[in-house]
Amino acid sequence: MGSKKDIVKTEERYKRLFNESPVMMAAVNREGIFTECTRSALKFAGIRRAEFIGKHFSNLKTIFPKDISRYLEIYNNAVKGKIISPFEVYVKAGNGKTSSIECSVKLIKVKGVIDRFLLILRDITHQKEAEKKIEHLLFHDRLTGLYNRYFFEEEMKRLNTKRQHPLAIIMGDVNGLKIINDVLGPEKGDELLCGIGNILKDSLRGGDIVARWGGDEFIIILPKISEEDARNILRRIKTRLNEKSTKAMPLSVSFGLAIKNDIDKDVSQLIKEAEDKMCRGKMTRDQSPHSHIIASLEKALEERDYETEEHVRRIKDLAEKLGRELDLDEESIDNLILLAALHDVGKISIADKILFKIGGLTDKEWEKIKKHSEIGYRIAGSFRGLASIAEAILYHHEWWDGNGYPEGIKGEKIPLISRIISVVDAYDAMTNDRPYRKALSKKEAIEELKKWSGSQFDPYLVERFIPLVDDEKRRN
Repeated sequence: MGSKKDIVKTEERYKRLFNESPVMMAAVNREGIFTECTRSALKFAGIRRAEFIGKHFSNLKTIFPKDISRYLEIYNNAVKGKIISPFEVYVKAGNGKTSSIECSVKLIKVKGVIDRFLLILRDITHQKEAEKKIEHLLFHDRLTGLYNRYFFEEEMKRLNTKRQHPLAIIMGDVNGLKIINDVLGPEKGDELLCGIGNILKDSLRGGDIVARWGGDEFIIILPKISEEDARNILRRIKTRLNEKSTKAMPLSVSFGLAIKNDIDKDVSQLIKEAEDKMCRGKMTRDQSPHSHIIASLEKALEERDYETEEHVRRIKDLAEKLGRELDLDEESIDNLILLAALHDVGKISIADKILFKIGGLTDKEWEKIKKHSEIGYRIAGSFRGLASIAEAILYHHEWWDGNGYPEGIKGEKIPLISRIISVVDAYDAMTNDRPYRKALSKKEAIEELKKWSGSQFDPYLVERFIPLVDDEKRRN
C-alpha cells in the first residue's frame, strides 16, 4: 500500500488526465452534485468550471434547456443501481444552439457501494440532422419537396379506416410539361412542377396530403370530407392556378376526383377511378392549354431574339393579308398565322453569344444558326398543337432556286406557307431597325424583294405581295 503522499499524487494525476481528456465527461455524486468535468465538455457548453462544479442537476436549466425532471428521473434510477442504457439529452452549447447529446452512464463504486456516476457525452447533432435528411429523402420528392409515392401509399393504408371516411382522391396531370422541357429547358419544367406543387399544398386543409405521383402527376388525399367540400377544394385549386398562370409559364392541369364512402371499396379502385376521370378530362377538354403553350413559346422568342411583340403582330397581319389575297382556305390561314409567330422557335436553343452577336458570324457559328430550322421542326413535331406547321418550320429558309437550307429543296416543293413567310419576314426585317443596321424605306425594301425574286423568293408571291404594302399603288 502506497504512502498518503503517493495517493495524493495519483489522485492529482488522475484529475489532470481526466480534465484534459478530449472526451466530454462529467462526474456526479450521489446527491446529484457535479464534482468533475473535462475541459472539452466545459468548452462545448461555453461555461467556466466555477459555474458548473458544485452545482446540482436541477440548478442547471440554462445548460439543460429541456424538461429537467427527465434528467432527474434518470439520475434517481442510477442512484438505485439500475442499469441505464445510453439516452439522448439536449444541451445548450456555447454557440447558443441546442445540441443533441448521447449520454452513457458508468457507475463508480467504492467498496461495493455506488459513490458517483460518470457521464460520458457524445455530440450527435450532425448524426441526428443526417437521420432527418435521410428520413426526408425517404418520404419526400427531391424536386418539389412534397411527399413521394411511397409515403402516399403508406398513408393510404393508415387512412383507410371507417373513422376517416368519406375519403376523396384528386389526381392531377400537368398539361404541356414535355413541350416546356423541350422548348424552354428542363429548368423551366422543374420550375413549373414546383410552382404547381406549392399551389396544391397551399390550397388544402391541415390534415390533407398531396404527393408527387409520377413525372408530371400529383395525387391528393382528402380524409373525412363530403363530395361537395372536395369539389370546393378542387375549384379553389383551379382558381389559384389560373391566378398564378402567366403567358410565359402557363399552369395548366387536368384533374380527376373520386369519393370513397364504403370502407370495403378497394383503395386501388378509388385511385383508378380518379385517374380515369383525369384522363377523360384531358382528352375532352378545350384547346386553351395549347394556346397557353403557344403563347409561352411566343413569349420565349420575344425574350431570346429580336422577335418583339410588334414584329410578331406585323408578320401575322401581313401573312394573313397575303394568304387571303391568294384565296387560301381558313385552315391554311390559321396555320399561316401560327407559322408567322413560331417559324423561328428553334432559335430558343441557340446560345445568346451567337444569337446576339453584333459582328459577323464565323462559319461554325453560322452552321449552328442554321440548325434552328431543324430544332424548330422537332419541337413542333413533339406537340400535337403545332404538328400541322412542323414541316413549314423546317423549310421556311429554303430558297426558290434551291440555294437555301436545310435540305436545298426548291420551287413548289417548298410548302406554300413557308414561301409566304419567307417573303413577309424578309420585308418586315428590312423595314424595321435591327441592332446591326438601320431600316430600309418601303421603296428600298420592295426593290430588294424584286431583286431576289426568282432566286430567294417565289416570284409569283412577290408579285402578289408588293401591292399589299406599296402605298402608292394602293392609292392608284
